Amino acid sequence: MSRLNVELYGVTLGTLVQAGRSVRFDVDPDVFERYPVASTVMSLAVPLGLRPTAQHNKRAANFFNELLPEGRNLQWLVQMMPPDERNTYHLLRKYGRDSVGALIIYDPDDPVSSEQPRAEKISAEQTRSLLENMAQEPLANSPISGKTSLGGMQGKIVLAKKGDSWHRVHYGYPSTHILKPVAPEYPTMIFDEAFCMQLALKLGLTTHPVWIEDFDGLSALVIERFDRDKNIPLGRIHQEDFNQVLGASGDQKYQEIGGKVSAKRMAQTLMHFGSDEDVRVFASQLVFAVAIGNLDMHAKNISIFHHPDSTISMTPTYDQVPLRHLNTDGKMALAMNGEYVHANITRTKIVSELRSWKSPSFPSDKTADQFVEEVLISCREALGSLTLDNRANNSLKESIASFINNLLSGKPAGKCM
Repeated sequence: MSRLNVELYGVTLGTLVQAGRSVRFDVDPDVFERYPVASTVMSLAVPLGLRPTAQHNKRAANFFNELLPEGRNLQWLVQMMPPDERNTYHLLRKYGRDSVGALIIYDPDDPVSSEQPRAEKISAEQTRSLLENMAQEPLANSPISGKTSLGGMQGKIVLAKKGDSWHRVHYGYPSTHILKPVAPEYPTMIFDEAFCMQLALKLGLTTHPVWIEDFDGLSALVIERFDRDKNIPLGRIHQEDFNQVLGASGDQKYQEIGGKVSAKRMAQTLMHFGSDEDVRVFASQLVFAVAIGNLDMHAKNISIFHHPDSTISMTPTYDQVPLRHLNTDGKMALAMNGEYVHANITRTKIVSELRSWKSPSFPSDKTADQFVEEVLISCREALGSLTLDNRANNSLKESIASFINNLLSGKPAGKCM
């Protein structure tokens, strides 16, 4: 039976075996020479053990399924595969060498897997072509040597940047940046995201730059990957999103669908496995999402790092995209004290949400309220120092300022400007 090796930080954790359209994960006994039994270095949901239960196998299958893209990106990858190979096992066999985080998944019997990872310098014209032809070469994967899988719905490609030059990655070379072109149905979205992520950078919610760059006259959002670190073996740092952590799949990333995810469950997981600081970082990310009108801060847009020493920490915030001005139902992906409708969320509801976590970080209404106030004030101050790109939604800055001022004054976030 064919098997895929699963490696992390230079250590073989186990193998994947096809199980219907999904996979079964078998732990390698030799891994316990490096990590203890029940180690969560790969996943909080899938501790490493030799006698897995049916529930453990289900969580493991979900963990690996969730490494694949969503929506159009998955459809494009699937189109590249023969009909009988359009399943998780074969998609990871082909595209698992450069995925989210630091896992490296490959078929040791596949001659292509023995090829040395490399990066190919490309021109601005070639980059534009990759951005314009994502359906033909999804994620910029070349037909033979492309080995990249990356989650998310928006069309994108991944490249490696060396100095001032862009490179296409082959045979599992670690990509360093994500590039998103303008989506015809949402012409301002990448400019809106750039603005809000630059705001997040000002607030210290991320340390990784995001900017707009033109490639032979085509604009794209450029995002530096935070799951890359030259100081760690093989240059990758492992991450796990909260769909994986909580055993949710697909659209269960939204609290209203399936009821598996919630801010409270995430916070309590962080309290158990992480630190008070992780809880505060997570809370800051949530408050920021409300402040900018990000309706799509779901469980796949919130992640943790798994460090080589088996400790965890919150990742920087990412995909903070303002959506209130678009034609949506106006609901948040995660409820604030039971309230989904962004326009109805108040500072009091956010405080009540934080208090419901029963975290030492928020021992009283007063401390929680001070925390929310500080994040909102910092956001308002940073907002004034940024210039809005003229290709972004022209009322974005005023709408965010309105949300913040309403929340600070005790009113509901309210309507867009």
